[in-house]
Order: sequence, then structure tokens, then C-alpha cells
Amino acid sequence: MAEVLRLGQGGPERARIAVVGCGGAGCNILAQVPPDLGITRVAANETVHRSMAGVEARLILPSEGLAGVAAIDESLVRQLTSPDEKAIAGAILNHDLVVPIAGLGGDFGGPAAALVGRVTRVLGESSLALVALPFSAEGLHRRALAEQSLDLLSKKVDGVLAFPNDELLRLAPQLPLLRAFQVLGTIMVRPLTDLARASTRTDIGTLRDMLRSGRRWRFGAGEGEGKHRAFAALEEAFSSPWFPGRAEVIERVIVIASAAGFEETLAGEVTHELQLTIPRARILFGGYADGALGERMRLSVLAGW
Repeated sequence: MAEVLRLGQGGPERARIAVVGCGGAGCNILAQVPPDLGITRVAANETVHRSMAGVEARLILPSEGLAGVAAIDESLVRQLTSPDEKAIAGAILNHDLVVPIAGLGGDFGGPAAALVGRVTRVLGESSLALVALPFSAEGLHRRALAEQSLDLLSKKVDGVLAFPNDELLRLAPQLPLLRAFQVLGTIMVRPLTDLARASTRTDIGTLRDMLRSGRRWRFGAGEGEGKHRAFAALEEAFSSPWFPGRAEVIERVIVIASAAGFEETLAGEVTHELQLTIPRARILFGGYADGALGERMRLSVLAGW
């Protein structure tokens, strides 16, 4: 069986997290980040937009030239010389984990997220990008731009957690498009909020190493109750529309469990089921108590390969 690493085993101070919504889609998702977790929220766009409402830290960045600056090799050029880089650095400085959020396929969101990644790396901080990929129906050009942005972004952050929009059609085929995007935003912020609740500052090095060992990640969520709660929650998580089709391809997982009474017995149940399902995968496990769940247990699973 592969080793199991743990979150939340260090000091009591929670990880300092900054989230940067990049572009209209990223800022809309940013608005769904709960305000009571101590997360620093930053809205970045090329013009002031209503999606930035309610976010005190705002960055106005020109879309022209962003991708070029983001592509600079930070191992060769560690200075932050452009006004855009300096503005981003001022907003995210002194955080343990920086999370750019964007919808890919346009001229701003992807390049801006990659530039946030470059600045984060120069500052010596860790990063995890959350991105939505365009529908197939949006056309080849937009999908090609998304792939270019995804390729650049994967080189600039420690890990990319991608959510293809096409999978929304499996999750909620009858929902109006606007409502479907709202549902996706709620799903996309869940791994972020769970990491915020389960991670301490001393965990970030371990999290960064795990993220870097598999640059692209997918997400699944599940719930369970009763005697076989861990099995049921994992089965639902592994059936997520964004999860890999075959469990055997998964090489590493980050799992956050929550329950009204989170105890070591629950941790043991979940890790045991994981090791049976994906025996060769490295596991990073964390958890926290959530009284609102009642008799239910909830899992967030990030799978990398």
C-alpha cells in the first residue's frame, strides 16, 4: 500500500490563502468564496465589471501582452519589473497558497491566471489554479485558445484543477446555461474551501510537493452515511463527471473529509477504502468537523495522474 500523508498535523495557525478571480468568469466564481474563512479575495479584469462588486482588492490589467509576460522563465528572470507583476505581487504577498481562478478560452482569464502563477513562484509561494474549460459547442478557436492557456498555466503553477464545461451537461442537462454556470462555480470553490478549513501553515510544503507531482488534477465529491459511509462517499466522488474514467490511472489523491464529529476512526475508514480502490496512489488526507452535516459524511477528492 502507498503511504498516507496528513494535513492538519502541524501548528494551529490556518494557512494564509489568497484567491485571484481572473476575468469575468473567474470573478463570478470568486464571489462564491465564503467570506468567513479568512481568505484574501482579489478580483482582476481588464476593465471594471459588475462581477468585481463586493471585492475590495481589485486589479485592472491590460489584456495585451499578458501572455508574453507570463511566459517569462522565472528561473532566469526573477525580477518583477512590469507594473502588472508589481500590482499582482502587492495583492498576494505574504500568503502561503495563491489560487488563481479563471475560465479559459478568452484573451484575458487564462493569461492573467498564468501571470499570477509566475508572480507567485517568484515570491516563493505555492499555487493551485482552478479553471473552467469551454464547451465543445463554443468552437474550435476558443477551445484552441483554452488549450494554449492551459499549457502555459500548467508551467506556472504547482497544480491545475480543471473543470471541463461539457461535463455540466451530464450533471445538470436541463438547467439554463446561466444557472449551470452558477452550479459549476459552487462546485469549483468547494476544494478551495475544504483546503482552507483543513490546512495549517506547516502543511503547505507537503501540499505543494503533492501538487507538483501531478500538474493536472480533477475533482470529485461525495456523501455517505451509516455503516458504509466511507465506501458510499468515495463511490459517489469517483463517479463525478469531472473525475478520470478509470481509477487505475490515478497516481495521487488529496482527500478532505468532513463530518459533525470528525475523529480518527473516520480518517481510518476513508484511507482504508482509498487504499483498496487505488492501492498504488499516494494519499494526502485532511479533515475537519462540520456540525451542519448531521449524520452525513462528506468527501472532496482531488485526483492527479
